[in-house]
Amino acid sequence: MPLNVRRERGATVLSNFGRLMNDPRHFDAAADVADLMDDGERAFVLELSGVHETGGSFLGLLMTITRDVRRRGGDVVVARPSATTRAMILEMRLDDYWDVFDTVDDAVAFFQRHADEDVD
Repeated sequence: MPLNVRRERGATVLSNFGRLMNDPRHFDAAADVADLMDDGERAFVLELSGVHETGGSFLGLLMTITRDVRRRGGDVVVARPSATTRAMILEMRLDDYWDVFDTVDDAVAFFQRHADEDVD
């Protein structure tokens, strides 16, 4: 799996997108996320630190992952975008599509707050 995957307090953090885009296996990333969902994962953080080049393939991959996760009842947020990636998100008005956080801790806390609200 070319994506780095780790669990943090109930969320699944996906990282390594900067290197992934230079790997021909980046097309497999959406299938890898589908496998994680088959295992019950539903809260995903896309950690985008280290991504400096954005483009159609990068945006398409993020959109595909997000669409598939949401279709199956999960959610996706973005954490630690580089200045370039943050500018792209804002210019394309994708901040309505993703919640964007400065840190992974903030993104994970977002999911924890929603999980606590669901329990109440």
